[in-house]
Amino acid sequence: MSTPSFSPLRALAFLLGAQVFLAVLDASSKWLAADMGIPLIAAVRHGTQVVLMLAVLGPRLRGRLWRTRRPFEQVARGLVLGAFSLTFVSSLRYLPQAEATAIIFVGPLVVMLLAGPLLGESVGRVRWVGAVAGFLGMLVVVRPGGTLAPLGIAFGVLAIACNVAFQLLTRRLAVADEAMTTLFISALSAALLSAVLLPWQDAWGGWPDALGSGQVATLLALGVLGALGQWLLLRAFFWAGASFLAPLSYLQLWWSGLTGWWFFGQVPDGLSAAGMVLIAASGIGVMGWEARAARRGRDERR
Repeated sequence: MSTPSFSPLRALAFLLGAQVFLAVLDASSKWLAADMGIPLIAAVRHGTQVVLMLAVLGPRLRGRLWRTRRPFEQVARGLVLGAFSLTFVSSLRYLPQAEATAIIFVGPLVVMLLAGPLLGESVGRVRWVGAVAGFLGMLVVVRPGGTLAPLGIAFGVLAIACNVAFQLLTRRLAVADEAMTTLFISALSAALLSAVLLPWQDAWGGWPDALGSGQVATLLALGVLGALGQWLLLRAFFWAGASFLAPLSYLQLWWSGLTGWWFFGQVPDGLSAAGMVLIAASGIGVMGWEARAARRGRDERR
């Protein structure tokens, strides 16, 4: 397959589409979590994606859909994805969507630090400064002693740990297997983990007394939203590299705030908004500095 030309406008359009779908996915999960346990939501969300991929891609890709050179790491990535879904949706149950998403976005900064000892990447002073600033931004958002539910914050911190492990495994697998293989095995492993936890559904919020048509439709829509969001994200990276798209990923905070306001009437207060800006500025600043450093290195080698 030929390498595509760099097309920033196409990449941006796909990225924004992915962010909208994923923000609506989070809002839908938050709405469902008010009436039912989290394992059911996660099992249907990932299970629907598995069925869609088998139906749409299975006839064309066949064994390539699940053939992998790193099966244990693929399954581990899927289990971490399932754990992230469980903890993040649990956080959404107790926290406004924008604040819960802001907490999660400390994860990429932690990944930058851990990529040194775990993946052999260089970790410099700028990464440390960015990570500390992002952590301070998270403290401003959660404000110990503030109005956010401590249980929701605890689930958010657990979701950060899952997100960090997920991203580190994604980096390792990106050069080992096809993207669709990684998406399929991850969704299957996450669905199985969530299904295993269904007997403990009562401990995660209980079974709904009766599912209305709106709840059934929303449950089934979760897999569609997730699959479309992931596909659009892959297309964005097809048309532009990570150095261009990574800083723009923080636009997700905007979409999360917008959908949180639209669906639930929740608007971040001034301090929370300031914390979100600090988290985003930290990540964008570090990524921008590293992109410039990479360009300087390439220029010096010419």
